[in-house]
Amino acid sequence: MSLQLQNNQRFDVSSIQFLAVGDFQKKVRDALSNGYRMIALTPIENNSPDKIIAVFADNISSSIHIIGGKFDKSKLEFESFANEFPQTNYFECELSENNGYVPLNHPWLRPVRNQNVILGNKPYQFYKLEGEEVHEVAVGPIHAGVIEPGHFRFQCHGELVYNLEINLGYQHRSVEKLILEANPNQRIILSESIAGDTTVGHTFAHCSVVESLSQAQLSLRAEVIRTIASEIERIAMHLSGLGGVANDVGFALPSASYGRLRTLAINSLLALCGSRFARGLFVYGGVRFDLNDEILNVIKKNLEVIKNDVTEINNYLFNSIGVLTRFEDTGTVSKNLAQNIGLVGLAARSSGLEEDVRISFPYSAYRYNPVSMITLSSGDVFARARLRALEIDESLRFIFDQLDNLPSGEIKSQLGEIKNNSGVISIIEGWRGEIVHIAITDASGNIVQYKIKDPSFNNWYGLSLALRKTAISDFPLCNKSFDLSYAGHDL
Repeated sequence: MSLQLQNNQRFDVSSIQFLAVGDFQKKVRDALSNGYRMIALTPIENNSPDKIIAVFADNISSSIHIIGGKFDKSKLEFESFANEFPQTNYFECELSENNGYVPLNHPWLRPVRNQNVILGNKPYQFYKLEGEEVHEVAVGPIHAGVIEPGHFRFQCHGELVYNLEINLGYQHRSVEKLILEANPNQRIILSESIAGDTTVGHTFAHCSVVESLSQAQLSLRAEVIRTIASEIERIAMHLSGLGGVANDVGFALPSASYGRLRTLAINSLLALCGSRFARGLFVYGGVRFDLNDEILNVIKKNLEVIKNDVTEINNYLFNSIGVLTRFEDTGTVSKNLAQNIGLVGLAARSSGLEEDVRISFPYSAYRYNPVSMITLSSGDVFARARLRALEIDESLRFIFDQLDNLPSGEIKSQLGEIKNNSGVISIIEGWRGEIVHIAITDASGNIVQYKIKDPSFNNWYGLSLALRKTAISDFPLCNKSFDLSYAGHDL
């Protein structure tokens, strides 16, 4: 009753069995009860909202499962799964907002990208705490700093936060719709713009989808160059995150030093492809730029400086009693809570969950050159910061190993025709965590459904929970320790 796949495996849409509502609900509950993690809940095609698919990832078997459901167009409703399985909460909210579905008895139906309404045009009421000594603090969506817009509403008792509600959607650009309407030459440019700090991650996923639909065979050299770029992006953004948390506790010297090293990381991407954010590097079938001796020397030199200096800076940061006082036991998300709400990526691993797509669903060069699973258990700001430092070390190890054993071969392969009535699910481990791109084609080979999930979609709620019974003055530090994307969430 469900379709089982591997990461980036093309499938025939006809192989999905669309179940009646009752059977669909039972099968979804069975999947969730067996420990599967929801990664999508979406119509199979925008023009057919009555046929939806629930997509799950099973880390144990490294498999993806699709469960189809067929609904009456006049009765798009089902019994909510979120009361028993909180990880489905936001997926149900999105399905309701985008396609008019009603998850019956949902515990907290709220906007995803439409700030003020639910179920079409019903006014949304923010959560409110009452009491004589309770007060509310509203921050944003326009902020004093040069950051993206988001609204944060704190319910406080004195300095203690009892609830933080995060309202987003101010950066909604309809990227999924734009990709459907764009010509093939425009789609990579759009994928590079989904989240500006995750250019490699989202473009990697998008190219993997198209290449799987057209059954392209990439050379190992192209695969290795892609993964090297992905790990350099991870290093650059982890350095940025470490600089941010150091800055938020007033520790200026390591903050500035991390910033200096980040410049070396993104300058390595500049040497490779002419863009410090790796725009223009990816093409369908491989990469646009090769690694010659001159570029290799620049990248190795930059990364050697990072490797040597970051060790000293990390020691300085993590041996500071003042820093540890602020980091430890601040903004804690327990392992059980992280699992229940479906945290992914670094936020999940810092709470003790083994969530890394590079290992659980290996793709590209990671199939032949594995990375290590690194987790910490405390789930606090310290864990999220320390894990960044550990992952930088592992990324550097991986990159140097690839640069010293770079395979020969072409850097671009030819694409075949995109297969009709087909679909592909691509899962990539961006520096924040799991990125999912799903594409479905029609009888003419046109892409008729394109679904994107950024890791921030999963993890913003984790930030809300991290603030419970935490001093409101610790919000900037907790926020930066998660370091989530507004644009990636809003699409």
